[in-house]
Amino acid sequence: MVALLTIVIALAATALAQYLPLWAPTWDMQESTIIMPCNKSGLLEPVEFFAQFGVVDIDWSNGKALWVRPPMDCEELLLKQAALIRAVNPKTKVFVYRNLVKALPWYSSVRDKAADPAYAGWFLHFKEGGSFPNGSYHVSPCDHNYNPPLCTDLYHDQWQSPGYPTGDGNCPGPCDCGSIPCGEYLWDLRNASLRDWLVKDFVLGPNALGNENVSGLYLDDYWVNTTQPIEPYQPPQGYCDHSPIGGPSEEDLFCVEDMGLTQADTTDLKLNWQALTAVVKEAVIAANGFTWSSFHHYGTPAKDKCASTLRSLCQAGNQSLVYQSATMFEYTDARSYPLPAFEQDLATFLLVRGPYAWLGYDWVGCNTTYEFRPELTKDYGTPLGTCAETAAGSGVFTREYSKATVQMDCNTWMGSVAMV
Repeated sequence: MVALLTIVIALAATALAQYLPLWAPTWDMQESTIIMPCNKSGLLEPVEFFAQFGVVDIDWSNGKALWVRPPMDCEELLLKQAALIRAVNPKTKVFVYRNLVKALPWYSSVRDKAADPAYAGWFLHFKEGGSFPNGSYHVSPCDHNYNPPLCTDLYHDQWQSPGYPTGDGNCPGPCDCGSIPCGEYLWDLRNASLRDWLVKDFVLGPNALGNENVSGLYLDDYWVNTTQPIEPYQPPQGYCDHSPIGGPSEEDLFCVEDMGLTQADTTDLKLNWQALTAVVKEAVIAANGFTWSSFHHYGTPAKDKCASTLRSLCQAGNQSLVYQSATMFEYTDARSYPLPAFEQDLATFLLVRGPYAWLGYDWVGCNTTYEFRPELTKDYGTPLGTCAETAAGSGVFTREYSKATVQMDCNTWMGSVAMV
C-alpha cells in the first residue's frame, strides 16, 4: 500500500501540460477540430460529415439499437465506425470508449472474462448472505426474464444497462450477455493480473490502440473513498460514490453495502484506479495515442470575465497552461443549434491556442444536431507571435497569423477573423 500511494502521489504531481501526444503539432484549422458525437439508433450518418473533424470520439452508446441484438458486439461496432470514418478521411484521429472501473459485458472481450470462472478474481462480488434478512440485495443478482432466472454472484446493477423490455437500450428479447445477466459489473482493480490485461490487451490490444483506425481512448468513470456531492443532473438519491465511504461513479447507491466493502476497500480501490489510470495514460501516449481525460478543457470566457481572462493569458504568452497543454476548446452552449457564439469561440481559440489544440464539441448527449462551419476549413496560416492587448486596459485583444488577423473585443464580446 505504501508503494502504491507513493506512485499515486508522484503521478498526480505530473503537470497536465506534460501530457502531450507524440503527434506532429498542427496549426491547420480543420485538423484542429474535435467532436464526441453519438447516434443511438445506428451508426453516424452521413459519415462524410463527421470525417471532416480532426478528432472524433465514439461513445459506447453509439449504434446501441444495433449492438443490443445478440450477440452483443459494441466493441466490434466501435471499430467498424472508426474504419468508416477513416475510409473517408485518413487524417481523422478516432477515439473509442474504454472503462477501467466498470466491466461492461456488451464488450465481447469483457463478457468472455466475466463468464469464465477462472477470472472470478477480476471482478467484485455480491457479499455472502445478502444485504437484507431475507438474503436479498438492493439490486438483483438475476435476470428474471429467463426461466430459470439467470444469476451470478458477480456484482452488477442495471443503471445504464440495456434491458428488456426497456432499459438504457431496449433488447429485442431477454438481453443476451452469454451465461451471465447483462448489467454494469465492476473490475476488482486490486488484482495485478487484471491490471496487466487491462493495459496490454484492453487498452493497447487489437480492439483498441493496436487497431490501425484507433488513435485514442475515452476513459470513463472513477473510484473515490469519500462521499461526493450530488449534482443537479444526477438522481436525487445519488450514486454509489455518494455513500459515506465513497465508491464507483454512476453505480447503484447501495453498491458498497451489497458488496460488503469497507472504508479500507474503497481507499484501496481508489488508489489502484488512480495508479492504473496514470499508467494507461503514459502507455497510450507511448503507443502514439492520447486519452480524452488528458485534454485541458477550456472555453470562451463570459463577457464579465473576458478582459481579465484574456489579459492574463496573453501576458503569459507561450507559458500559459492553455498554450502548453493539449487543449480541448469547447463551444459555448454547444447543445444549442445553431451555435450561439461561434464567432467568439473561433476568435478566442485562435487567440490563445498552442500547437496542440482542438475546437469543438465535448459530450452533449446522443442524437444531437452538430455544426461544421465553413470557417473551419480556412487556412489562417501560422501565428507570428502570441496574443496581445491593443493598449493597456483597452479590453481588445489581437493575434497575427501569417494569413489572418484575429481579434476579440471584450467590451462588445465580439470576435472576428480577417484574412490578409
